[in-house]
Amino acid sequence: MTTTPAPTPTGTTTPAPADGGRVARFVRGIDARLTAPGPGFRLLEVHTLVALVIGLRLVARDWSAIAERPAALTDGLTFVSWLPPHVPDRFLVALAVIGVGGVGLVVARRRAQLGFVVAWTAYAVLCALWGSSGKVMHNDVMTVWVGFVLLFARVPRRGQDDERTVAFGWPPRAALAVLAVVYWLTGVQKLRHSGIEWALSDNMSWILRQGGDAPASGLGHWVADHGLIAGALATGALLLELTAPVWLAWRRTRAPFALAVAVMHTSIWLFLGLDYSAWVLTAAAVAVPMSLAPTRRLGDFRGFGTISGRG
Repeated sequence: MTTTPAPTPTGTTTPAPADGGRVARFVRGIDARLTAPGPGFRLLEVHTLVALVIGLRLVARDWSAIAERPAALTDGLTFVSWLPPHVPDRFLVALAVIGVGGVGLVVARRRAQLGFVVAWTAYAVLCALWGSSGKVMHNDVMTVWVGFVLLFARVPRRGQDDERTVAFGWPPRAALAVLAVVYWLTGVQKLRHSGIEWALSDNMSWILRQGGDAPASGLGHWVADHGLIAGALATGALLLELTAPVWLAWRRTRAPFALAVAVMHTSIWLFLGLDYSAWVLTAAAVAVPMSLAPTRRLGDFRGFGTISGRG
């Protein structure tokens, strides 16, 4: 491919950089894939499953405990600065109930878009209050960010499930992109703060020795005493996070990625007692439906045998 010479102030010409054209084509290609038409049923599946994850998080935690937090932990609130420093426990419980009601609207497909907005808003506010200074805790941040993308989705009405439009195609792909970026950033942050030593040093052994009350703390201590195994776990986790965009770019590797992160987060819970179940469920809610062939619904189990290519 030839490039058109670009004039200079002196009247001479210089070749236009080819790299700019390649970058532009790459960006246009990504944009075209993200905004391609998609079936309504795929958006409905991802939208409903993420809403159910939010609902599960709303009912699984005693949000009234926020009312007992010390005043010092409410300083500098940002996302929820409009709330008073001491929120009554009745308000917190009511907010969770309203959020669960929003999930019910999504599942019933009655004002599903409004229901999702209500559920996500209640969940995000409660998560921000649960953390200090209005920060959503890392346990819930994945679900909050993936859900944020779906706030802008136009959910198909009954009878539109098989229609293919851009409005139905971009939200599931955007949720997939957010999933990939958040995992990638977690790996990048490890390298940024600790470098490759995060995986290659005795860092993981030291971490595993902190899981005193974890369900399998004894096994964790055994792994910590075997540096080669601990290093392999750390290296595997770091590589999984850094390569998340590659796993999720291909339809055939999306379901295995969801399984891989489930194994990783389950091991974290067993060895350290840290609950990342929201990450596991959110990854499954997005990656598993998006691993199916475009014409296959999640309920059609025969579709799992045809997973191949890009989606």
